Amino acid sequence: MNRKDSLKHFYAEQVEPERVRLMEDLRRTLESRSTELTEEYMEHFREYIKEVALAQEVRTKEKIAYIQYSILRTEVLGGAMNVLVEACDSSWLLDRRPVRAFYSAQWAYECVERMIERLKQTLASYQGAVTAVELEGIRLQQVPLVNRYLVYFIRRCGYLLEDMELHLQMKLEQNFEVRVGEYLDASECVFRLDQRERSIEEIGEELEESNGIAVMYAHFQRLSMVEMECSDLDFRFSRFENIDLKLTDFQRCMLVGTRWRNCEMEGVNFSNSLIYGADFSGCSLQGAVFRGVVGDIGHPEGLVQGPGYDAVNFKNSNLKGADFRGADLRGANFSGANLVDTLWNNANIEGAIFDNAEGRTGLSNTFA
Repeated sequence: MNRKDSLKHFYAEQVEPERVRLMEDLRRTLESRSTELTEEYMEHFREYIKEVALAQEVRTKEKIAYIQYSILRTEVLGGAMNVLVEACDSSWLLDRRPVRAFYSAQWAYECVERMIERLKQTLASYQGAVTAVELEGIRLQQVPLVNRYLVYFIRRCGYLLEDMELHLQMKLEQNFEVRVGEYLDASECVFRLDQRERSIEEIGEELEESNGIAVMYAHFQRLSMVEMECSDLDFRFSRFENIDLKLTDFQRCMLVGTRWRNCEMEGVNFSNSLIYGADFSGCSLQGAVFRGVVGDIGHPEGLVQGPGYDAVNFKNSNLKGADFRGADLRGANFSGANLVDTLWNNANIEGAIFDNAEGRTGLSNTFA
């Protein structure tokens, strides 16, 4: 083979399988070291916001609107994965005086290095057509993939930020975000704290003006949304906290990764919505309608392109009389939930967890 054919063969037969193996390595690392890595991240975050608060105390920094995590490709080439962290004012990336620090994501870099080392072992069979220089480019090509896992990991850690009362530890703008991405490139919101005092009418106007885009990654709290029409909207990764949602219509919505905390949701209609990774734990969902929802654990249709979705979480929720007919909730967590009089015809709940669920005994063979 000439060099062009050798490179084509190398990428198809060596690099692509190793990329799949890298994703499995990243997943397994986050799973097996979850407690350790989460504790390390939270320690980093606590120390970092102390630095931010100190800068505000000496008046070198005003209110913070963003904390931005940025993967630096120069760091990757240098043999590490130190992620730049910047606390910025409302001008965000244009802030000329961000409070800077680094977060070490060496756990991710080590996974990439294991991939590179395995590829090195195959170079001899290409008789010099593929060199070690090529591997440097391959290492950088994995940065966008690693970023997906970093987004997934820091978003999960973001659940722990909810109880930290961040507004008491540093001065924040009313709308505050933690974001993750590549340096001076696209980034994704992984945590939002919205302290604006808004009426439901103002939120409705905002949704109408933005064609529903405003609800992505949003934070709703202390509202009454009883019987509100919210169908066909994209609420992905939004957080609902202390909200009365009785009889609200969420039909055909994108509810991927949503988090519902201390919400009253009796009679809510979620029919035909996508609820991958949603967390309804501890919520009151009596008589709620989940007909035809899709929210199985892992990767939709088995397509592995990054982190899979967590199981939908109904732990300790009140689901008395809820309707799950035709739902796909494989792997969902119903432990400790009230499942009295729930409907399950044609539901797919393979691998679901029902430990200590009330009403579990005597339900249909769907659970078998």
